Amino acid sequence: MANESLTSKPIAAPFEWLAGGLFFGKSKGGIESIDSCKDVSSLLKGIEENLADISAGGAPAYSNANTSSATTVPAERQPEGNSTLTAPSQFLAARIARLRFLLYDERRLSSQQESCWSTPAVAAAVLKGLTSTPLLELMPNLLEHMCALPFESRKHVTAVFAYLLVSGLDGSDAALYLPIMEDFRSYVEAEYDRLMHIIVSGHDVAKHGASDVCLHYGTMYRSFLRHPSLYQLLVGTTARAERYVYPFLDSYVHLPNFEVSSDAMESLRLVFTAGGDRVGTEASQPMADLVADFFTRDYVAIFDERFNPKLLSDTANYMTRRVALQILSTLLLTRSNYNVMIQYVASRENLMLVMKLLRDNSPHITWDAFHVFKVFVANPNKPQEVIKILRDNQVKLCRYLTTLHQDKEENDTQFRDEKALIITTIEAL
Repeated sequence: MANESLTSKPIAAPFEWLAGGLFFGKSKGGIESIDSCKDVSSLLKGIEENLADISAGGAPAYSNANTSSATTVPAERQPEGNSTLTAPSQFLAARIARLRFLLYDERRLSSQQESCWSTPAVAAAVLKGLTSTPLLELMPNLLEHMCALPFESRKHVTAVFAYLLVSGLDGSDAALYLPIMEDFRSYVEAEYDRLMHIIVSGHDVAKHGASDVCLHYGTMYRSFLRHPSLYQLLVGTTARAERYVYPFLDSYVHLPNFEVSSDAMESLRLVFTAGGDRVGTEASQPMADLVADFFTRDYVAIFDERFNPKLLSDTANYMTRRVALQILSTLLLTRSNYNVMIQYVASRENLMLVMKLLRDNSPHITWDAFHVFKVFVANPNKPQEVIKILRDNQVKLCRYLTTLHQDKEENDTQFRDEKALIITTIEAL
């Protein structure tokens, strides 16, 4: 009987205890299987389900730190064959990371193998999944719940969003991605107010306490500024400017968190300079015209009520004043802003403010203030009130300007010549 029992029992194969274990296998449907998944539709559907689980939990899965959530996967969502309950935030993190990898790996291959260029299947599948039912709400929901996402996943969501929105603008294979980018831009245009509201309000670090989230929202905000059509939606009406531009002037550039305020200042700089040098030549002039119309239409609200009293006053911190002066100098010297420049330098109050900054304790502030001050003096049609201020302070101004940044004159001939011309012009008044 003992012999029969021994012979009837299946004989274990050598090292069977390793099969499907740590070294040789992965449980079917487990989180490890996501690393090899190439099905974009499955990844997106899984992300939607994981996000729903996290949102239903009522508390963020992650805060500022990359720590594990205590939330577990509901039984009905548990992958078949997986014996270990894993937090939905972990599945979400794995799927978003995989989605980003597939997008960027496809772009890497297309940029390296020009002879094999074809329609980017991964990017097309991601675009289709995010811009059509049943996943049409996925991207807005991801942006709205950024604080609840795992720490690294916030970066991945931002990267995917910005990738789809600008992929057709740069790179040797940009033409290949242009149709995908244009379709995603059309989707963003259709959802503009909803998406922009989430992104702009997300800069309020006091509301969610995660400074990294503000920086991710800032990256997405600036990706909007590379498209004339989206830029027009931003500055084309006073109502939208009040919702999506003025919060930067009123609040975000003044936040005590230096990283967040600096990032907000960079976004404001690009808004006021029509996208800066990140915009292609074809789009630069239409966007320059748009911002010139914006300044003309809302001049008082922008400059008299916000820019001057909030960004250039003593209440603003050093970095805010310095960058604001650089922005002001750039926009005043931009040809398309001629009407705004004439209006700004015709103001007695503006001149007095700039003259005060010209005598600041910081040499960097005085340097930037000089490049704004010279526009007042060089204006051939100075109003009488501006001439009177310059004439009343003629001696002091010329004496001060003579000593201003003398150390730079030897190596910067343009500055030396400009300063000499400004002094001569003031003396001739």
